[in-house]
Amino acid sequence: MDALSEANGTFALTLLKKLGEDNSNNVFISPLSISSALAMVLVGARGNTAAQMCQVRSGGRFWAAADALSLAGEPVSAIRIPEALLHRLASLPRLTCTQYLLRTTDRLFGEKNMQKPVPMMYNWSTFKITCIAEICSQILVLPYVGQELNMVVVLPNPEIFYLLLQVEKALTYEKFVAWTKPDVLAEEEVKVFLPWFTLEECYDMECVLRSLGMTDAFEAAQADFSGMSCQRGLHLSKVVHKSFLEVTEKGTEAAATSGSRIRRRSLSVVHQFYAERPFLFFIQHGKTGAILFCGRFCSPC
Repeated sequence: MDALSEANGTFALTLLKKLGEDNSNNVFISPLSISSALAMVLVGARGNTAAQMCQVRSGGRFWAAADALSLAGEPVSAIRIPEALLHRLASLPRLTCTQYLLRTTDRLFGEKNMQKPVPMMYNWSTFKITCIAEICSQILVLPYVGQELNMVVVLPNPEIFYLLLQVEKALTYEKFVAWTKPDVLAEEEVKVFLPWFTLEECYDMECVLRSLGMTDAFEAAQADFSGMSCQRGLHLSKVVHKSFLEVTEKGTEAAATSGSRIRRRSLSVVHQFYAERPFLFFIQHGKTGAILFCGRFCSPC
């Protein structure tokens, strides 16, 4: 498993769980965006401030590969962003400048199973899918046009809502990778029903980062950013994260998935993936496996 992908993936799940803790709200974040911003601040951090920022990786581990890649034997005061992290960031798509399209058709219908009428996208095609008994859930991989990105949807069984919270609690990055390996996912003919939805979230990350052990950076009397300025009292006043996702008919393309298509026969089994209940989703960079976005969809806005 790639160390940087593991670091970012673990951080992503930590944030997802923290922001969804004790509530049933929609959640949507870009963990890579958050860790990249913090990495730039880390360049100027020294002493205990830098140590705490690195310690976040024990829960969030957004630089879990740093020791092996570039920090071996170096004091915390000499911390720097690993070259491998910079290379990884450069290899990822420019998310603010590029639009990506899910491969779906434009056949739509209304459903009333998610608190109010919700238009749904429909596609009958060949997708990668599996059922994970440990979390009583289906996992479906939807490729974006061009195959550069994938949306991985984790859909718990419909019996009880709080099962989604159980899935979140049980989910680790190691399990996520194991459950989405090529030998676990099967190419199957699937009828997919996915709701249109728009998520626009804004978070003040201070409380979350403090809860992970990063406290000194926010305290004027304790913060040490002497690596970027000799001015006393320099500290983080706010860490704000905004993210936006729109999945609608206008944001889809009527196209079949790539690869061979299973021929429909009268005796063939067609699986159904009906996301009319809360689910988790992850948008991955296909080549590296990095989680670019992740979220929980519970209800339409």
